[in-house]
Amino acid sequence: MRGTPLAVLAMVRALTALGHRVELLTYPQGEAVDLPGLLHRRSLGLPVGRVRAGPSLVKLLLDAPFMAEAAWLMVRHRYDVVHAVEEAAHLAAPLARLLGVPLVADVDSCIPEQLRRSPLGRRGILPWLARALEGHALRHATAAITVCRSLSEGVRAQAPRTPVFQVEDPPLVAASMSPRPEEAGRLRASLGLGPGPVVLYSGNFEPYQGLDLLLDAAGQTKGAQFVFMGGERREIEALKARSVWAGADERCIFAGKRPPAELPLFLALADLVVSPRRAGENTPFKVYTYMASGRPLVATRIPTHTQLLDDSLAFLVEPTPEGLARGIEEALADPGAARRRAEKARALIEREYSPAQYAEKVARAYESVVYAIR
Repeated sequence: MRGTPLAVLAMVRALTALGHRVELLTYPQGEAVDLPGLLHRRSLGLPVGRVRAGPSLVKLLLDAPFMAEAAWLMVRHRYDVVHAVEEAAHLAAPLARLLGVPLVADVDSCIPEQLRRSPLGRRGILPWLARALEGHALRHATAAITVCRSLSEGVRAQAPRTPVFQVEDPPLVAASMSPRPEEAGRLRASLGLGPGPVVLYSGNFEPYQGLDLLLDAAGQTKGAQFVFMGGERREIEALKARSVWAGADERCIFAGKRPPAELPLFLALADLVVSPRRAGENTPFKVYTYMASGRPLVATRIPTHTQLLDDSLAFLVEPTPEGLARGIEEALADPGAARRRAEKARALIEREYSPAQYAEKVARAYESVVYAIR
């Protein structure tokens, strides 16, 4: 489960619910999306392998047929608005400007910063080129939609005249989605979990997620069992080997990739959820879901988390194995304090970041867009 595809799906659902007709162009990989009011198109497939989270050569190769298809559609159909996500907005902006089509730049992350941290763009002109394209797109966009405060501030710094709408990711679960205890019990048995407390991580296994820190922390945490939901086979095998090195292999369960529909079941068996990220600007999609679940949360004390979380909502720790281990042990040792933080976090989600709030924020953003293009 990756944040950006889930965010795109949430945006499409919100736009079609508002009565807009949406044509969605995606890479050829992934599941088809079927919603009333939506036409899902795919760009040409290439034999380049799996699309991973973050910058990659595979994405660069797939961007060529993707943008060729996007350009053909923009010329042929003359849409009322082009809503483009991340680097697609940077690449589509010059043509949108040439055609006079309003552009909504959907900023889920900072692509130039991602490139600077990746092997693909650590050297060379790619980060500089990405920054130039990003700046052009933001300055000429009819509106920009961001997912967190740090990205909103970054857009305003580059494009002070562009209206910015902060639309945080909606949670994937709600209290009404709680599975029955016997369902969680069956999952617990199928995973081979014992009677002890369960710490859950869900998401991709990219290096910035800090799973190496979490595995090392697992080796320092007595009694707790760790469930990892997600990951590709090669990534799982590498982390299994790391868990042996950390002395935690008997307490680490790798459940593999599961559909989002199974997430409530995994959350139901968790005593604690964890986001061990070591880097990033945008608040992780999973954090909103973790908070909505009512499960106590341990997260690293870095800006990607602290722009949303504080010590009254979660157990914030240093991004080290020792910090994560201490936070997990503290949360498990004091269930009352853990429950109070979890309840306060869920109340915040229900008050400010619920699916209904998300839909209202999207509606306000598009009201501004519609007004600007009339």
